[in-house]
This record gives sequence, structure tokens and C-alpha cells, in this order.
Amino acid sequence: MEFMLDSVNLDEIKRAKSLGLLDGLTTNPLIIQRGLREMKYEGSLEDHLKRVFELLERRPVFLQVASRSREGIVMQAKKMYDLFRDFGNPHIKVPIDTRRESEEDYSGYEAIMSLAKEGIPILATAIVTPHQAFLAARAGAKYSVLMLRPFDDHVASTLQMNELGREGFLGSGEVADKLREGKKKLNDYLSAQETLRITGEIFSLNGLETKLMVAGIRSPIQVSDVLRTNGVSVMTLPYTVLSSMFPHPSTSKFVDNTYGAAEEVYAGFLENVN
Repeated sequence: MEFMLDSVNLDEIKRAKSLGLLDGLTTNPLIIQRGLREMKYEGSLEDHLKRVFELLERRPVFLQVASRSREGIVMQAKKMYDLFRDFGNPHIKVPIDTRRESEEDYSGYEAIMSLAKEGIPILATAIVTPHQAFLAARAGAKYSVLMLRPFDDHVASTLQMNELGREGFLGSGEVADKLREGKKKLNDYLSAQETLRITGEIFSLNGLETKLMVAGIRSPIQVSDVLRTNGVSVMTLPYTVLSSMFPHPSTSKFVDNTYGAAEEVYAGFLENVN
């Protein structure tokens, strides 16, 4: 399993790299905006991204387009790829579907096909269902990223459930219980937990060359769910989730208890026991 980081904060990147847990970096305009604000950076975006590529060495760095049209997506993708290819390993993120609700438009999918044929490495993004992830693979994307939290937010909103909070996520069981109350209907998957399982099965059964990435992870419990899911090759995490994988109250209690006896037991044996 590869670990990617959702960040352009140089301090976070350096820490993840020093831990040996940085196999690549994913960005989008929101991630970039947040990272630059955290750093209080006032220079040019191009210069900052060049520094990011320098830190990542040859690891992939994912940059997202911001056009809805096929022509605009292709133009932006080529510009970003050409701009940074001499500084590292740029990959381009393209939404699988860029239409507005009432349109019939396949610009995102068509742009992925076009760019993949030209050898530009593409990550298909904005994917929340198993069939979208499969379509991205058929289009030739190098990566297909299934987003967990956006789908859970959709289900929670549709069923008028409580807000999930920063680290919250839905279980299929609690959604099924809500539906049994009979007040709301959901013509969709029950939860991101279910889309993860089904998408992983599809990628495993079909032997797809496209790597399945999972994003929108908000807690260490979800990390464990992703780790045990067949068919998943990559997960991308905010630094807050990555760092939260290490501590646990039971771990702290065990360390405190065992270390409590150290000063007496190790006296004269180990120096500076405290």
C-alpha cells in the first residue's frame, strides 16, 4: 500500500518524508489554498510548487485542472505537465465528470482518454461510485481515486442525518437502520464503506492496470478499512490523519505503566532514566 499526502505545506511534507511515509503528493485548489495560508506564503505558486517537486524528488505530484470543457482540460493539463516535468514527476488530476446537473457532457471522460493516449499520467478524480472508478480505468487513467467522505456527506444530507464532524464516517448498518425507519429513501449505495468494498472487488476481479487510490479518509479506523480492502493500491491522507495513526489511549497507558517502574529497576543500569 502506497501512502500519499494531501498537502502543499512544506513542514508536513518534510515530516511525512522523514517518517518514510511519503510515496507521493496529491493536491487540488482547496488543498493548495489551505497549505499556502497555513504557511503564510506570499510568493508565486509556480515557485512554491517547484520547491514541492524538489522535496518529492521523483515521487508523483498530482495537480488538478480547473476547466469543465474537454478542450480546456486538455490545454491546462498539458501546460501544467510541461511546466513541471523538468522538476519532478507531475501527474494531472481530471474529474471523471465535469458536467453541471442538467447537462449531458462527457468532457472529463473524453479528456482523460485523450491525455492518456498522449502519455500524460492521469489521475481520474471526483469519483464516488464503483462504476465511475471502472469507467476511469477504461478511459486509460493511471490512477482512479475513490473519494469516501464526499459520498458519506451526500448520504447524510439525503437522509437528514446528523453532521459527521471532522473525523466522522458512516457505516452501512446505521444507514440501513435509518432507511428502515421509513421516513427517507436512498436510491444509491448505503455508504462509502460499501462503495470501497465493491470498488475494490471490481478492480481485483477485472485485473485492471489502473491503480485504485482511496481519498477522503478522515480517521485511523477508515485507514484500517482501506488497508484490508483487496484491489486498493494507494491511499492519500491529510497530515492530521497520518499523524493520528500513531497514538492511542491504551498505548499511552501501557507506556506510562511500564515506564513507571523503570527508574527503580534500571537504576545503575541505564543512565538518565526519566
